[in-house]
Amino acid sequence: MTDLDCRLQPILAGLTRVSLVDWPGRVASVVFTRGCNFRCPWCQNPDLVNGHPGEGVAVAAVLDYLAARRKVLDGLVVTGGEPTLWPELPAFLELVREKTGLPVRLDTNGSRPDVVRALLREGLIGHLAVDYKVPFEAYVALVGARNPDAVRETLTAGLAAGCAVVRTTVVPGLHTPALLQRMIDELPGLTADGHRLQPFRPGTCLDPAYNGMEAGCPEEIKRLKSMLRYGNR
Repeated sequence: MTDLDCRLQPILAGLTRVSLVDWPGRVASVVFTRGCNFRCPWCQNPDLVNGHPGEGVAVAAVLDYLAARRKVLDGLVVTGGEPTLWPELPAFLELVREKTGLPVRLDTNGSRPDVVRALLREGLIGHLAVDYKVPFEAYVALVGARNPDAVRETLTAGLAAGCAVVRTTVVPGLHTPALLQRMIDELPGLTADGHRLQPFRPGTCLDPAYNGMEAGCPEEIKRLKSMLRYGNR
């Protein structure tokens, strides 16, 4: 184990060894980081958002697992929480590249565009999933984001690089067709294929009031998507 491995040990909150859904079309492992600078009330991972300590998983153990399975895995997803808050993220991804050679997808709320651009520039990530939560002017009030323009910057950079999928969790009563259309209109370059609408799931929400809401369903998501107008169609 290297000194860097030891230094990174306490950070990772968990590891999903095999996932068929977190990176569609790929067999991937998923690692989770703790802590987030947003407070989306419908968030499904409150323990990760608040950064509560837990047993977690050692970085060295994650790297050993990935290296041993690199012939059967198609990639690694790094998610959270918000991974770009982790100062050692670039060092971790360098170790992933060095020891496994696996492609990496980063899930991010878009709040740190400089970090994302640097990771892309260094070739440490090859794919992005950027959350686009609400219209930009509503970020402060609804999710506690201090700088919505940073989110816009990350989304724009990812789309320009051709390596990003944009995700919006559709919360009943909030994400109406009119609101979703407004979001699309505010982000030039967003396409129907590149915009993933995903259903809201109650049960473990950061704000317990959201747990009493109905879960979204694929049929409603499909209906909503058909009502939206993108620049490419």
